[in-house]
Amino acid sequence: MNLEITHRNYEPTPRVRAHAEERVAKFEKYLRDLGSVHLTLSEEKIDKVCEIHLRAYGKDFHSRAESPDMLNSVDRACAGMEEQLRRHRDRITDQRKGHKATLTSAAAMERMARAEMARQESDVLNEED
Repeated sequence: MNLEITHRNYEPTPRVRAHAEERVAKFEKYLRDLGSVHLTLSEEKIDKVCEIHLRAYGKDFHSRAESPDMLNSVDRACAGMEEQLRRHRDRITDQRKGHKATLTSAAAMERMARAEMARQESDVLNEED
């Protein structure tokens, strides 16, 4: 993972920088090969803003958060990014194993419905005899 931290109108303290690096390192539990992560820390009027741009597997992910405290902004932006990465990972795993199971269960439901209808028809015929 290639992490690049940029700051605009704001000079990050070592504590903020270390916290951001620690939180971004947790992204690897969602995707194995993280390409590049660009973290932008800036100050706009009274709010501190954290923006994250992540590029992995040819996809772009973006997250932005602002609050009066930079550590809080980093936490909120990272939480948003983790949610996006988790959903992306879940979609990939569902595509790998979900479709066959859905088709199989739909076919099984159809077979069960046909068997039930055949059983009901045979019961009706047996009652007539």
